[in-house]
Amino acid sequence: MRFFENMRNGTKLTFETKAPIIDRSDKSRLPRIIGYYDFSYPEYMSTAVAVVLAAEFERLAAIESKVPPTVNLSRWNENVFRKLFQLGFFEIVGLTPKREDVTIEEGDTRTMQIISAKKADELARVDEGLQSLGAFLNPESNLPEHIVIELLTGLSEAMSNVTNHAYAMDFPAPYPHINSLWVAATADRSKNTLTVVIYDQGATIPFTYPRMDRLEKVVRYLARTLKREPRFEYENDGTYIRAAMKYGGSRTDRPHRGKGLPQMVHVIEKTGSGSMTVYSRGGWCKRDSNGRFSSGAVPLSFGGTLIEWTVELNSEAPVTQT
Repeated sequence: MRFFENMRNGTKLTFETKAPIIDRSDKSRLPRIIGYYDFSYPEYMSTAVAVVLAAEFERLAAIESKVPPTVNLSRWNENVFRKLFQLGFFEIVGLTPKREDVTIEEGDTRTMQIISAKKADELARVDEGLQSLGAFLNPESNLPEHIVIELLTGLSEAMSNVTNHAYAMDFPAPYPHINSLWVAATADRSKNTLTVVIYDQGATIPFTYPRMDRLEKVVRYLARTLKREPRFEYENDGTYIRAAMKYGGSRTDRPHRGKGLPQMVHVIEKTGSGSMTVYSRGGWCKRDSNGRFSSGAVPLSFGGTLIEWTVELNSEAPVTQT
């Protein structure tokens, strides 16, 4: 069975899973739509963009008690549609039932569908998915398992931070939120890469980081790098994100305490290659594969925090224990 058929010309889409056929030919079942965003024109969609899109649909569904409809599915680009299906977007919008397996495989890639979590103990589903991706990439080596363990430590810290800080009561959220964290991942065997995306709609790093107790060295770093007279409201946001990636948010120097972001950077350093980019409120910071950090900011808020983490697995890279 093909992944889907009649994508361009028809309205019936057939999937290579247990999910039933999506048939959009019965117009009587569609609610009246006053206006909508056209998703037929994008020719490419990254995992990060797909996660943000799915999160927004899930938020709207929770707030309005109904899922916003998807329109003109038959006109959507084949690659975009495939990406969204693999990540479980159509399950979120209610067009297909929930899959039992959290991963889906096609050719050289295996994708962990978007997992929406509200508590740290829901990390088990993420663990299951990442272990599967690690085995898919390099079944003959224990390196992926080691990396997955370290990544899960960082994810656990990130989920704890979301629980304790991201959805603070005093944060002036522009839109209602549903106290959730979204995680998705893709393993590419042809490139030997593992990409993980984490997203929340909460208070953002630039809002929470200045309020946290920090080591003296972090205070000195911020004093040197923050602009005293920023040109726009969010101009220092990239600096706060950079500090969080370099030092974390703990008052102590104990390893991996309050250091979810540094832990994820550390995994890249140990494997020798990869990158990590964090977007939060109006700022961004990227750790390149060459080890350099770059950061900046824009006048508009991103609306949350997005982490895009890619590690290039190399079986010859040294594995050091910590």
